[in-house]
Amino acid sequence: MKLIVCGRKSAERAALSASVLTAALIVPSLVAMPSPGHAQTARPLETLPPVDVTVRRTQRPARPKREATRTAARPQPAAPRPETPVRGTDPVSGFVPTVSSAATKTDTPLLETPQSVSVIGRNELDARSANTVIEGLQYTAGVSIQPGGKDPRYDNVFIRGFDINGYGNFRDGLRELGNPSFFALFRNEPYGLERIDVVKGPSAMLYGQTSPGGLFDLISKRPTREPFGEVVGLVGSADRLQGAFDIGGPLTKDSTLLYRLTGVMRDGDAQIAHFSNFVKDNRAYIAPALTWQPNANTTFTILSDYQHDVTGNAFPLSMLTVKPPFTITNVTALPLFLGDPSFNRFDQEQYRIGYQLEHRFNENLIVRSNARFGHVDLDYRYLTFAGVPLDTTTSFARVSRQIYESTDSFTMDNHLIAKTSSGPLLHTILVGTDYTRLGLRDRTFKGNDDDVPALNRLAPVYGVAIPTPTTPLMSANQDTDQIGVYLQDQIKLQKWLLTLGVRFDKATQETNDHLTPKKQNNDDQAFSKRAALSYLFDGGLAPYVSYSESFLPTIGFDLITSAFKPTTSQQYEGGVKYQPNRDLLVTAAIFDLTQQNVLTQDPTPGNICCSVQTGEVNSRGFEAEMKAKVYPGLNIIASYTMQDVTVTKSNDGDVGKVPLLVPRHMASAFADYTFQSGALAGFGFGAGVRYNGETFADRPNTITNAAYTVFDAGLHYRVDKGMSFALNVKNIADRVVTACTTNGGCQFTSPRTVTATASYRW
Repeated sequence: MKLIVCGRKSAERAALSASVLTAALIVPSLVAMPSPGHAQTARPLETLPPVDVTVRRTQRPARPKREATRTAARPQPAAPRPETPVRGTDPVSGFVPTVSSAATKTDTPLLETPQSVSVIGRNELDARSANTVIEGLQYTAGVSIQPGGKDPRYDNVFIRGFDINGYGNFRDGLRELGNPSFFALFRNEPYGLERIDVVKGPSAMLYGQTSPGGLFDLISKRPTREPFGEVVGLVGSADRLQGAFDIGGPLTKDSTLLYRLTGVMRDGDAQIAHFSNFVKDNRAYIAPALTWQPNANTTFTILSDYQHDVTGNAFPLSMLTVKPPFTITNVTALPLFLGDPSFNRFDQEQYRIGYQLEHRFNENLIVRSNARFGHVDLDYRYLTFAGVPLDTTTSFARVSRQIYESTDSFTMDNHLIAKTSSGPLLHTILVGTDYTRLGLRDRTFKGNDDDVPALNRLAPVYGVAIPTPTTPLMSANQDTDQIGVYLQDQIKLQKWLLTLGVRFDKATQETNDHLTPKKQNNDDQAFSKRAALSYLFDGGLAPYVSYSESFLPTIGFDLITSAFKPTTSQQYEGGVKYQPNRDLLVTAAIFDLTQQNVLTQDPTPGNICCSVQTGEVNSRGFEAEMKAKVYPGLNIIASYTMQDVTVTKSNDGDVGKVPLLVPRHMASAFADYTFQSGALAGFGFGAGVRYNGETFADRPNTITNAAYTVFDAGLHYRVDKGMSFALNVKNIADRVVTACTTNGGCQFTSPRTVTATASYRW
């Protein structure tokens, strides 16, 4: 049974009013500010400077001297083109990033960003042959990947011990709307990404309701000025056969119109231990993008994609060992597929279309408007366990379910970036509004108990005809609206950098249960703040301290039918960043993060139906990460995480315990080398190791899931004429373990996976 909450109140008018008011207050004063004499001169877009916290001081242009007619008539040499600046969404050169917009929305250098941020660029994704978003994040500090095994339906991620699924997924700076209580969540093809930015810790000041752990922002591939093309073929384990292409360049001679078209077609089975032949993992993906640049100061980009996935799930049975006084002493996974390949199906179609508009009035004022609409349709059919005690039988009764879900989402973010000064203080001011609307529809049906034959684990029979479920089990609609207004000021005084921010959010949720029938409404509002201080030493060293907050609406009501309040979170973080040049970035951070208003059992005697919001969870830890280009051809990344996540308040008997599936220690390292000269020029190899500490399967922390270490490796060869070949092996030793919970069964980690790739780029 999934519990949902919603609200249907239109906030477009409020968002528009706030944007107009913001522009009315700020635009007149800043447009009037003088700018350098060349600020309005047309020039290629790539010469525009990145947003930083330095105000460009105005100087009166020098009056040109008179020259002799003979000299003036002589053709003058063209001025050298400045180096292309780096923006927060630009491709990462090599493995080492220098700038990100995810944590500030102002394209701030990572060295000046007072928060722990990791960036995984396209070159790194290709070197590690990351075929899913999950694989792209595997070597990132503070990030626990798929803590229940590898489920091809979702990109499940924990950051600093908190689940961010549905509340920390962003694409191109806009929330990827979804409710984790539903199945119809947006999915992402990694070949269509330019980079992944991971922001750790509360980020509500910029983005509104988010997970306490943080968020990841997937940056789409954009049109380019230089024409290019690429085709890729891949074969691999689990009968995987995949083709992909990526082409782009100018559509007009003056390069005012640019395009990019990216596509993927895949046929294969899911890379799940023991069950790959039971679960498909097919995909069709196409992503057109178009950029219009009528002048040097205006850019308008349309980003769109269509995706059709046919896959499924593979939850094995859990074998529970129960001993007097009837406490669970062990949980192990039984490699038995509960479903039936002839019935189980997860068929999802989705599309998204949006725009990104940027206009620079002058060097001191930038206006940006981003928006996206998305739609998901899901047809999900599965067989599941009917509830017979697992330790007393070998014949398991099953029941059938079919779920039809649809999601409609719209999100918009409008903001101004203004650079000004007040005495010795240099300001980069960000002010904006954002609006989100999410509509969810769920229709769930169950089959008759006699429709599905029991499954004998000693001699399972598959391929049985299962009737379509027709008995309504759930019929509900959910509508959510959220509007936020935010203000941030990055203040620079010589080498000191102070970042201050505040935000106000209002969210409404409305649920209509058509079977009860019952309607539920929630209205939430929250203020979120952030403050941080950095010092920029010469040589690229920057220590910082910061404070940040987040909130999340909570679904449901208590015993007296009062709507739950949002959970709230606060984090204190201190860290240091070191980036002396473009070839090295080292970051380290300690953090103390607490979430309040967590649901826990109502202690009222005799009351077992309801919850109260007296729970609390604390996460403290240390993270360190390094990305380095040691010398030409050799790139190294390494990370270590120690997180102490505990329940600090609860009525469920788990105070002082670690939440389910949260490891205490994680570590990883990866190195990639390509020969630059000699007989082996173009040939290279890579190797990596990943460690995940033990986790707990039950609330009392008496049952553990074993720690594991896996090794990855790859060979690659690039031919001068654009041909490239690669062979990658993940989990070389085929180290397959289970991640179990006593209330949710078990999942297996990914087995050994081998892929061979051939590509041609022109």
